[in-house]
Amino acid sequence: MGTRGWMSWLACAATVALMAACGGGGGSGSGTAAPADSAGSGGGGANGGAGSTAAKSYTVVISQTSGQVSVGSSISLTASVIDNNGNDVTGNTAFVWSSSNSSVAAAGNGGVPGSGVVTGVGTGVATIGVQATVTAAGSAATALPQASATITVVAPGTRTYSLALPYPVLSMTDGQVLPVTASLIDSDGADRSAAASGWNWRSSTSAVQVTGAANVGMLRGVNASDTVAQSVVSVSVTAPDNAVLTGAFLVSVVKAGVSSYRLVLSQNGTQINALNVLNGYPQTYASKVVRHDEADVTADFTGLWTFTTTSPSLAVLPDAATRLTTVSTSRPNGVSPLQGVLAEMARSLTLAGTPRATLLVTEQPTWALVYNGPQPLVVPGVGATIAVHLLHRGIDEGIVPCLGSWAWATASTNIALMQSPIAPNSASIVPLAAGPFTVTARCTAGAEAMPLSITIAGTAQ
Repeated sequence: MGTRGWMSWLACAATVALMAACGGGGGSGSGTAAPADSAGSGGGGANGGAGSTAAKSYTVVISQTSGQVSVGSSISLTASVIDNNGNDVTGNTAFVWSSSNSSVAAAGNGGVPGSGVVTGVGTGVATIGVQATVTAAGSAATALPQASATITVVAPGTRTYSLALPYPVLSMTDGQVLPVTASLIDSDGADRSAAASGWNWRSSTSAVQVTGAANVGMLRGVNASDTVAQSVVSVSVTAPDNAVLTGAFLVSVVKAGVSSYRLVLSQNGTQINALNVLNGYPQTYASKVVRHDEADVTADFTGLWTFTTTSPSLAVLPDAATRLTTVSTSRPNGVSPLQGVLAEMARSLTLAGTPRATLLVTEQPTWALVYNGPQPLVVPGVGATIAVHLLHRGIDEGIVPCLGSWAWATASTNIALMQSPIAPNSASIVPLAAGPFTVTARCTAGAEAMPLSITIAGTAQ
């Protein structure tokens, strides 16, 4: 099923305190208070927040505080709204998007809650604003202060960059330490994190202590109070074109002894925040809900999970039994890449938390490696040879665009791996012991010098 959807992974926050009755739709994985020490009544904490009639604050989070788009192209922005009891009330909020300069960028509402579409019209800079109005249960509508993002529009065909973060909002428990990875993705679909500079992580309050090592921020939750605490964690980076991008996400912290949950998306056992998909080559990723003590509690989340995307050409097929999701695109071969966001929310029939995760998805990336061999890959004792192919916007380009840069590697000790000197896009695998293994092929493609890699999992007999 392909649905368009709301997403969040970067940030801008605007908070308003008001008197209101309890409302909203479930928690964000924990309760959240306002980031500037404004107090809510807490309640359910990481289990989604219990209702209260105390003074309430709402925090508006816009997906990017700054971004880039080229003339004729579009990017999706999304706003989320969380109350201080931890309820994610995005579904009970009306959003209106606007542009300060329609001759530079046009902005309009998307087809799903919180989403906005920004299209480059002419080179320059525009401020994109979103006005959010919350209608809580049993109370009047409340307009929140406008949140905004600065969008720079560049000439057609210019490479642009986006930050990808794995969570729109995140819940933690006092004392919990958690790494969060940000990725700098260019408009070709390449991960340029290693080429970026000046990574800087910050937290707006003492509820979260954060230290950064390049694109990985190490977060520590701090809260000894019965009241849920909140902070906005931000990350900024200088892209290879010297543009400075900033993103952020809300973090709510509950006291020790209260559970918090997060939704983790992964491929081959590694958490991901971005995904490339080619026409005819679906991608599959795994989802699991992890408690603050790192226990896998996916089995407790048996409610209706939702999958939404901002792209009309992206199809999402989840398997509720395995929690594996297959993503495919109908975007034609040969056309330029299209980037959008895939958002996922987990629900439980017994727990009120609704943790969310997001992926920045590039359809028809400029270059990509694909594997056409048997799935699952089973290598007999005599060994086998496998090969990968290089595609340019979905079209097979042979191996020449990567000549001189092909490399194969494995961290598995139960196989021997040897790259072919004649066809460097292929390698032979010889089992040393039975069991699972992974191998990775890498190369740098085309004039874009796009770094590529593909990891292939298999079983040795």
